[in-house]
Amino acid sequence: MDRTRSRAVAPANRPIAPVSRPVAPVNRPVAPLRRPVLVLWDLDLTLLDPAGFGTRMITPVLADLLGREPVMGASFAGRTDRAILTDLLVRNGLEVHDDDDAVISLMDAVAHRCETFGHDLLAGGGGPLPGAREAVDAVAADPLLHQGIVTGNMRRTALLKLRLCGFDGLPDPALGAFGDHHADRAHLVRDAVAAARARGLDVSAADAVVVGDHVHDVRGALDAGAHCVAVATGRVSSSDLHAAGAHVVLPDLTETDALLTAIYDSI
Repeated sequence: MDRTRSRAVAPANRPIAPVSRPVAPVNRPVAPLRRPVLVLWDLDLTLLDPAGFGTRMITPVLADLLGREPVMGASFAGRTDRAILTDLLVRNGLEVHDDDDAVISLMDAVAHRCETFGHDLLAGGGGPLPGAREAVDAVAADPLLHQGIVTGNMRRTALLKLRLCGFDGLPDPALGAFGDHHADRAHLVRDAVAAARARGLDVSAADAVVVGDHVHDVRGALDAGAHCVAVATGRVSSSDLHAAGAHVVLPDLTETDALLTAIYDSI
């Protein structure tokens, strides 16, 4: 889900104030594309900084379930919520698999807490990363680029984060897959492509570009037969992203022309 510093939780009755989203003109390179391309965005540390939101939400839910302080320590980086929560239950002495009812119930409880305390995302220092909303607008300006989501976040928490961070309907959650669907990211990429095809887009995995910050994003894309543009905005170095097989690695999303060129060049 995310993996940053812990902060205090703000009062639950505080109004949720989404980040406003000014739209600026976009100068973009001429697209060499002749067919639709599916751009699949990761969320945490790619489009937005969760600032420890997931850890702050998971810990009390797990404590309530166990009746004691939980053993944490599971790596959140680049993983799906289903995989993270399964790992945490195993670390705390439960013999479970990622499709067990206990995991599904825990995902639902965590999603409910995230929705209840959604204001804590921004109050805790989270928000859109520099250039992220402009990058989404730039991609939206090309009629052959269709934006969806491939994220380790559960659908409910993903939509909450996007709304609070000012991403108004883009990327399109209908063209995506989420971390409560599968433990493996390659399955999510395949599901996102299938969702796009179900919406009438003539695309395959070879027409999909995942934009993400972690080696798990890169490997998930490649394992599914898609391409990957990586951004070094998370906890993974540019060299490690290159080594994982990213077709292009950018330092961040602040240069929209560089992003669009990377997407075009990776296909």
